Parts: sequence; C-alpha cells; structure tokens
Amino acid sequence: MTQSWNNARFKKSCLASMLAALLSPSVYALESLSDDHLSETTGEGVALALENFKMVFQGPNEISQASSYGKGITDPGQYDTGFIRIIPTGENYELLGQRAYTKIYNQTYTDAYLSGKAANYNGVYETTYQSAYNTYRTNNYTAVNTTVKNDYTAEYRGNVVQSYIDSPLMKQYYQQRYDDYYNGNVWPLSVTDDGTTEPGALDSTLGIKSKSQEYATKNTLEMIELLYGNRSTESIPSTTYSQSVTRQNVIDNVLVKNLLDAKTQEVLNQQAAEYAKNQATTASNTALAAVEAEAIRLAKLAAAQATVGSLRTKADVFIYGLALSKSDGSLSTRYSNQGFNWGTAANPWLIRAGNVDTIQFAKGNKANVGYIALEAPLKLKGTDTSDTFKLGFWSDIFSRQLNSSNTVDPLTGAPTSGLDKDYRLRTQFIANGLNLNGSQVRLFQTLPATSNANYNQTLGMAAILRLNTNDDPSTLKATDSNLDARGIRLSTAAKKGPDSNPDLYDGTAVTPAIDRSLAPIFNDVEGMYLYSPNINLVLGNMYQPFILGSEGNNIILEITRIPNVPEIYSQIYTYYSDTDSTTVLKDKNNQNIAMVDKDGVTYTTLSSYLKGSTCNVYSCGTEIATTANNITTTYQGRNATHNSITIGTVERSATGNLLNANKTADATGVVFKNINGQATNLGSVAIDGVLIQHLKIKTTGL
Repeated sequence: MTQSWNNARFKKSCLASMLAALLSPSVYALESLSDDHLSETTGEGVALALENFKMVFQGPNEISQASSYGKGITDPGQYDTGFIRIIPTGENYELLGQRAYTKIYNQTYTDAYLSGKAANYNGVYETTYQSAYNTYRTNNYTAVNTTVKNDYTAEYRGNVVQSYIDSPLMKQYYQQRYDDYYNGNVWPLSVTDDGTTEPGALDSTLGIKSKSQEYATKNTLEMIELLYGNRSTESIPSTTYSQSVTRQNVIDNVLVKNLLDAKTQEVLNQQAAEYAKNQATTASNTALAAVEAEAIRLAKLAAAQATVGSLRTKADVFIYGLALSKSDGSLSTRYSNQGFNWGTAANPWLIRAGNVDTIQFAKGNKANVGYIALEAPLKLKGTDTSDTFKLGFWSDIFSRQLNSSNTVDPLTGAPTSGLDKDYRLRTQFIANGLNLNGSQVRLFQTLPATSNANYNQTLGMAAILRLNTNDDPSTLKATDSNLDARGIRLSTAAKKGPDSNPDLYDGTAVTPAIDRSLAPIFNDVEGMYLYSPNINLVLGNMYQPFILGSEGNNIILEITRIPNVPEIYSQIYTYYSDTDSTTVLKDKNNQNIAMVDKDGVTYTTLSSYLKGSTCNVYSCGTEIATTANNITTTYQGRNATHNSITIGTVERSATGNLLNANKTADATGVVFKNINGQATNLGSVAIDGVLIQHLKIKTTGL
C-alpha cells in the first residue's frame, strides 16, 4: 500500500517514530502504553520515564569505580570538579576596537573636562564680571555724571520748581499777589514790596485778570528762587513768607543734585553691567574653549594608546559539579546520592506531534497548524505523586581581557592562562523539591503575517514552564523545621579555615579546571534562600507565538504583540470578577453587544467571552479529565495565558484563581543568612496574573 506524505496521521506517526529512534538514550525507559489511554490524556507519541536516576559531574581524575560520595570521605563535594565551560567566541574586533577607542576617549574627555572646569573655568565669569564692573564705574563716573547733568538738569529743576509751585505756601503767596494786583489802585500799586518785580508805571493790573495772573505767576517763580533757589543769597524786605523758611539754595544744592546723582548711578550701573557681562562672557568662553581643547587632546592621546585586548569584556564561565538527585532535607549539600523516578506509564514524558485550529497576527488567517511537542508528565489536580529532584552546581565566572591566551589544555578543556582571582565570581546553587511536571513546549511554523514581515512563517513556540516545589504553600511558616526540603539557595561564602590558613577551603587554584585541584567547600548556611518557590511561566501560545526570527543579520526572540483582533485577544485576556462587569455588554447607545468567538459562538457577557487564565501552582488552564477503569483523573490543561511567580507563604483567593502573599508575622519566603546562620526574613512574594503583552530581545551589531 502506498502512503501519501500529505496524510496527517502518517505525518504524526512517522515523526513520532523518528523521534523515538533518535531520542531514546539508555537512561530512559520506554514503556508499552495503551494508545487509547494516551490519546485520552496526553495524546499519542513517544513516551519516556526516568527510573532511579541520579548524576553528578565529578573531576577527570576520579577514576575509581565509585564516586567520592560512595567512599565515606568527609567532604565528597570537593571532588565535584567536572565542568561545563561556556566561552563566547567570534567577536568583531574591528567593532570592539572602535568601541574601545570611543569608550576610553569619552571617559578621558569627561574626566579631563570636569577637572579642567574645576581648576580653570569655574568662577571665571563671576570674577571677571565683578572686576570689569568695578573698573568701568571708576573710569567712567565723571563722563557719565557730566552727560547726565547736561541731559537732565533742566528737566529735574523744572520738576522741583513745579513741586514748590504746587506747595500750599506758594499757592497762598500766588493768591495774595493775584488779589493785590487785581484789586489795587491804578498807580502806584498797593502791593507789598517783597523783592519781586512789580509792573511798570504804564502797565496797570487793576481789574485785569490776565495781567494779575501774569504778574502773580512771575512773582511766585521769583519768590521760589528767593526762598529756595539761586537768589536765596540776595537781600530782600522781610515778609511773612521770607520769615517762614530758612533761605538757602535747596533746589540746586540738594534736590536737583540728589536726582542727578541717582540718575548718574543708574546709568553708570546699567553701562557697567553690560560691559562686565560682555567681558565675563568673553573670558568664560575663552577659558571653556581652553578646557575643551585640553580635554580633547588628553582624550585623543589616551584613546590612541588603548588596545582592544586590554578590555575586560570577555566572559569565561565554568559550571562545576552539575548534579541531579532525589530531594532531601538539606540545602547544604549539592547531591543526595539517591535516585529519583520521573514519569509513569499513565503519565509519562511525551514527545508527540499534533495540530490545532488557530488564528495568529490578523483577522481572517485561521488555519490548522501542526506542531511538535515535548511534554513533562502532566500535573495531577491538587497533588503530585512523582518524586521531586534536587539540582546543585557551583560555578566560577571570570572577566577576561580580550587578548588573553586562548590556548586550551587538550586533556581538560581548560585554558592554560588568562584567569585572575580578582575578576572572579564564585557561587553555589542548590535547589530541593523541584518538579517540572506540567511543563511543555510546542514548536511550529507561524502563519503568514501581514502586520510584520519578520513574523511571517517563522519558527514559533508555545511554552508553559512550571517549576513548583510546594503544592500548598498556604500553610508554610517561618518556624517549620523542613523549610530546606523545598527551596533554592544561592551562596558565595566559602567555609572558613583555621586561623593559620583561613582560605584553606576556598581552593588552591584560581579555578580547579586549571590544575585539577579540589573544589571549594562552601559555608553551610550563608546565602539567599527562596523557600517554596512556585514559578509558572507562559511564554507564548498558539494565538500569540514566541518566535525565533531575524531582522537583517540580527537574531530576534520575541513574544509577539497581541493584535487588536477580537478573535485573538478574547482567547488571551482574562476576566476578573472583582473588577470586570458581569452584566450584559452594552455599547454607548445602551445596545447589547454580541461577541462571536472563533467557532462562531455568540457571547453577550464578558465573563463568557474572555478565555484567558493564569497558570499557577493550583491551576493551569482548562483541566483535562480522563476516565479509565471507572476512575476519573483530572490533569492540568494547555491553554493558560498568564504567569505566576510566588515564593513562600502564599494563599489562594476564595474567589477566582488568584494568589496573595501572606502578611502575618510567621510568613516566610525570601530569607538572607550570614555565615553564622543569623537570618533576615523578608516575608513572602506573590507576582500573579502577569500577562506578557509583548517582549522582544534582539542582538545588535551583527
């Protein structure tokens, strides 16, 4: 019989068979499973299960039949020196050279510029301004004063005289003289002689208003000068008016003089300020230009002498003693030396092919998408019966110069030189109670995209990564005796040696890969502890894929944007009963809104329309139920869209699939301990219901 490749069942069967042949090392146990049972739960595919599995990377000089953990020695972890080395290669040295030049140039320029300003620029403006201001005033006072007198004396004197004319005394004097002239005899006039000018013999004022006003005004001006002005030294007959004041030239010697002096100061200050500003600006600009020129000179000199090789931008990472074993109650040891089981015949690891109807990127591009899936055993509702495992390793991470030797010892794979303790970060990682059950990755080709060409038919992924340690963290307390059975510890401190050699346990070499020396012994308690961490991440889904693509020569990793397409966002967004309306949806005209999903079903309430949900330790997507031998088993689903990260004492909300951090005094989660075991408890953490709207990671410069 001839089988067409276009047949979907043949594709999946053939693909499953190929993967089974390629991915079946001796550490896995292939079990005979019922097709019906698999299809009802995880789906058909290649099933795998771990039995009594454990491993630890020990050193290349460990040639005995048993590892150090089987010899009964005091510190078997000292032999955990088998390593994985991560070495970035392929740098663009031309580009790095330009970056080095720019980096050193900018740093040197900035330092020289700031120090030059502090020494030769700061204060130049202020000092020059004040000096120029004072000098200008001193040198130009006489000229300005003369100009002001010429320009303003007449104006100021007229204003002062007018103020006397308007004074009560002079108004009284004017009225008296006016009355005398208007009512006096024809000749001689019956007016008092007070030193002012009288009309001539032929110039009569009697009954003549204009003449009376003319001579009264003339006499008033004369009297002002006789009493207060430039005629105050003349001898005049004594009258009531001359007796009422002390006769002196107040107009010219005091009032006008004060006005002229004030105006002189005003004009002088204005001209001095303008002059000083110009002088200070010129001096400041000259000083700053000198500072900049010197900074540029020093920066060019330093950058020209720089070499790419001297930059510490090359990383060298050694991961030692990678170990997987069965969980125990200790976060002081990296390896328990016990095997663990993972997966069963009913709930195995699974590699399978499948297909699903979906929409991506745009309205109307609905299609059937095939995928390859790797699934850890599904998580059983409310409990997890599989063994949990322990993960441990320690690492040395170095910053190396780019020109350091790349020669490698062919026996160990380690560099022969180029590593420096002063540029080393040494850490230890230990985790207990880990369980990846429910994790899954689906790989597929994305649908054609009209909004972004970089999305078009590229490699897509929909992943749910579940790393849980405690199925019910609500009861966790700081006083529990078994906290270390479910937790992660990250530490850096080595165990302290005797006073004669305090660094005894920190290793004899810069890193054991160099000379096959022993691994360090870390302090038993120091570090950061994360108790009962539960991490459930949704990285893309069939509606919003996580893609691996390219933009030009650069690689992109992107969780694509959620488009404004109801058929897509209704599958991703979540309904929250405490904030979202439960009533029938209405538009601005109060008319019911009918929403139609991808299958043509009409919804009128938001709660039935939004299908997104949060994946946390308690629940993850729409549950899958299967019945075998009249027993119904419920597993997690595959359609969650939101993320949850919790650490420590966390409670589930009474309504909805929401988690809250416990705030009581005995709650725990994030704890820091020093080398003496003194603990600082920061409490619990809950980051729940997080939706990744868009995430993009892009390389540059390739």
